[in-house]
Amino acid sequence: MTSSLPPITRKLGVTPRIRALASFVPPTTRVFVDIGTNHAILPIAVLREQRAMRCIGIDKSASALEDAQRRLRRCHALDRVELRIGDGLEPLTRDEVDTICIAGVGPRTVAAILTDGLPLMKEQEVRLVLNPFGGSAETRTFLAEHGFALLADTEVMDRGRTYTILVAQRGASRLERQL
Repeated sequence: MTSSLPPITRKLGVTPRIRALASFVPPTTRVFVDIGTNHAILPIAVLREQRAMRCIGIDKSASALEDAQRRLRRCHALDRVELRIGDGLEPLTRDEVDTICIAGVGPRTVAAILTDGLPLMKEQEVRLVLNPFGGSAETRTFLAEHGFALLADTEVMDRGRTYTILVAQRGASRLERQL
């Protein structure tokens, strides 16, 4: 089955890192959440690959969300991506927590966002797709201390840099969950 969404843009296309992040979103995802969505490229890529029924893009910057809204309009994805202004997981409700991506921020910020969001994720199976910049030790420690099993730990080359991607899920083991 091929997506009917047009290309994202010529200027900001889907990079190898974005493609890798999207590939770790299970195709049965109800709601994909992109924290720090910026241009909304990742939610569009997830929809183009038909990996989620709908997406939520969250960002602290109103101007980033305005840009994202224009891009979503051009890609005919406004009806499947909801944009929200806010910090971390704060703008979400429990029933919207399914698969969460935090990419492009440092490991301390990843850990802080997840720590603040722990009550929201309590007693739920939540898939985390994480791409901490500048090291992943702190993120790994957070995952281990809070009952998240590491399902994938990989690196991807993009534009001359190596990026670490960690995929984790609470209550899952490497053999129990299909990537």
